[in-house]
Amino acid sequence: MSKKKKRKIKNTKNDQKVVEQKQPEKSKTLIFGGILLAMSSIGLLIFVLSDKVFHLS
Repeated sequence: MSKKKKRKIKNTKNDQKVVEQKQPEKSKTLIFGGILLAMSSIGLLIFVLSDKVFHLS
């Protein structure tokens, strides 16, 4: 049984190496998308809050 477990571990390491090589392209896109989403959300929040504040006074 221990030989089978060692083989499985080696296979997972090989799979992880393949996944790690493909991740940088996806992670750059996700980071860029996340930053864009955060900036637009903050801009919308500032707009809504400033609109409410100025209408109250």
